[in-house]
Amino acid sequence: MPEMTSIPTVLILTDSLAFPRREPEVVTYEQTWVALLKRRFPDVDFVHCGRGGATIGDLFKHSAYYHGTIKPALVLVQSGIVDCAPRALSVIEQQVLQRLPIVGSLILALVRRNAAMLRRWRKMSYTSLASYEASVQAFEHLFANVHWVGILPVDAEYESRVQGIGAAVDRYNAVLRSRNYISTTDFSPSDIMSDHHHLNADGHCRLATRVAETVKFVVLDGGVPKESHARPCENSGDVVL
Repeated sequence: MPEMTSIPTVLILTDSLAFPRREPEVVTYEQTWVALLKRRFPDVDFVHCGRGGATIGDLFKHSAYYHGTIKPALVLVQSGIVDCAPRALSVIEQQVLQRLPIVGSLILALVRRNAAMLRRWRKMSYTSLASYEASVQAFEHLFANVHWVGILPVDAEYESRVQGIGAAVDRYNAVLRSRNYISTTDFSPSDIMSDHHHLNADGHCRLATRVAETVKFVVLDGGVPKESHARPCENSGDVVL
């Protein structure tokens, strides 16, 4: 029987930021940073496990099929904006109100009209900073060579719409910066959709370039860069190293 040749595996765990989108602007699958990496490294097996709207705790549960069943050379995690954003309601409160006929809809409409005031008053997020760090540690206990994609920076318009989001992103990014970190601090509004938190096609290309540097050093060259700062894409159709 011929000897089987194994190829390196990279496990990618993300919220919606790695997926294609139809709105508010279109990003096709081929334009996503995951698809760009697959084309750039055809001899690497990229396994993407993700879920839109997932907190880091959700991702840990959602990735359970890969716990103890895969030995990736590298794990890439993009998660945090769902966790840290100031919220008017908790997940459970939203679920309860959505199940209440008529009254629930009226209360939710009232909450939406007063969301800014409620966020300031309640000072609440889906995941506390301590719980976020505990989940980060849980991933690192489970997998070797975990690298964290930074939460995208907040522009002035996003901050005006959701007061406190910039400070929250800074706090949660600080947890990631103390680890193997792929920086996104120099990303600009031109890399991000008009919803202020999803990558547009140029942003996906730019992130693919940056992540490709980590894949090259860790998976192909056996190195471990502490923080990755690859230069940006020259165009949206290629990944440049």
